[in-house]
Amino acid sequence: MQAIFNFYLNSFRGLSREVWTLAIVLLINRSGMMVLPFLTLYSTRELGFSVVQAGVLTGMYGAGSLAGSWLGGWLTDRIGFYKVASRSLVFGGLCMTSLLLFKDFYLLSLAVFITSTVADASRPPLMAAVSIFSKPENQTRAIALIRMAVNLGIAIGPAVAGLLAGTLGYNWLFILDGLTCLMAAVYLMQNIDPSKKKRPEKDLGADDREARTDYLYLIFLTVAAINIIAFIQILSTIPLYFSSVFGLTESQIGLFFTFNGLMVFFFEMPLVAFSQKRWTPFKSMIIGSFFIGLGHLFLNFPFHWLFVIIVYNVLISVGEIINFPFGNSLALSRAPRHLKGKYMGLWAMMFSSTFIIAPVLGTRLIDHFGFFTTWLVVAGLNFLSIPGFIWVKKRWNDPQEEARLDPEYIA
Repeated sequence: MQAIFNFYLNSFRGLSREVWTLAIVLLINRSGMMVLPFLTLYSTRELGFSVVQAGVLTGMYGAGSLAGSWLGGWLTDRIGFYKVASRSLVFGGLCMTSLLLFKDFYLLSLAVFITSTVADASRPPLMAAVSIFSKPENQTRAIALIRMAVNLGIAIGPAVAGLLAGTLGYNWLFILDGLTCLMAAVYLMQNIDPSKKKRPEKDLGADDREARTDYLYLIFLTVAAINIIAFIQILSTIPLYFSSVFGLTESQIGLFFTFNGLMVFFFEMPLVAFSQKRWTPFKSMIIGSFFIGLGHLFLNFPFHWLFVIIVYNVLISVGEIINFPFGNSLALSRAPRHLKGKYMGLWAMMFSSTFIIAPVLGTRLIDHFGFFTTWLVVAGLNFLSIPGFIWVKKRWNDPQEEARLDPEYIA
């Protein structure tokens, strides 16, 4: 028992004060993530939108996130992570609170797009800052710590949101979501000294590549997106499934997210440390995709609803823990020093694009084929990403194989 406890503590050691600050910023920010998990329920129950309209609305959030990710990455390489992250959090918080004023479908869709564009411009600079404030050997663990903080916030936010929605109404979700964005910005500005950040020097030689012409990286992002499109159903169609099939209330759905967040919070750092010692990053991503796929398949098993939810949560949480930190780390380590913002911007854009595709795909599958077929298709996407990761892995550190992907070589 003592050895396990020491292993758990050692997984946190060696990380800089600034990395811990970034983690706390994201903890505060994600503790207020109350609107997105309940956006489909808010739009259908409170505003009377159809399920398809709710999917489009969530897709608009993803579209804005995509635009914000590009903007945040582009600005980070020009004016630095500090200015981009702090201003994005401040203005994103103001936009989030203003969403409660819009009741028309088209106006709300536009407002959601603008809000997520502004708010998610903070993602690339915060991730790029990890490479500034962490040693290369600690980079994956630093990302895991930040993800751990995000998931603790997700454990807190939706649980509180479920209680608020069921008692005081949905308006409070928008107010508190906006306030936590502002609180995160204040904490960042008080605890990070921008004068300590040096502008990345340009890499020289073979390592000098442009993100948009790094074709293997773009293929890697595509494969990762296939897996994440399936995973993101947890934020769009899963709440609808739990509500319409299992009859869960908003508070109970919030507790589901709490359990998921706590699973990741307690087990991510030790599982990442365990995986680093035994598997390559790509093998970890493959195993993670497999677990997420199993989780979605299990939704179709004819067991008691509580047992199904618990097993689904465990499988998808373990898969998320093993897969996502290594994807972030591979993306960050591949980027030249002066292009961290662009590379992480592309990673964030990929992630954001899944917020467009996933809810639209999921709600349309449910509308046309029902939940059973939907979970088969979603699990199939997880399993489809596995051979993709294997293909990319064989070429990741092979310059000759990478060169074959260049259209000029093919021509």
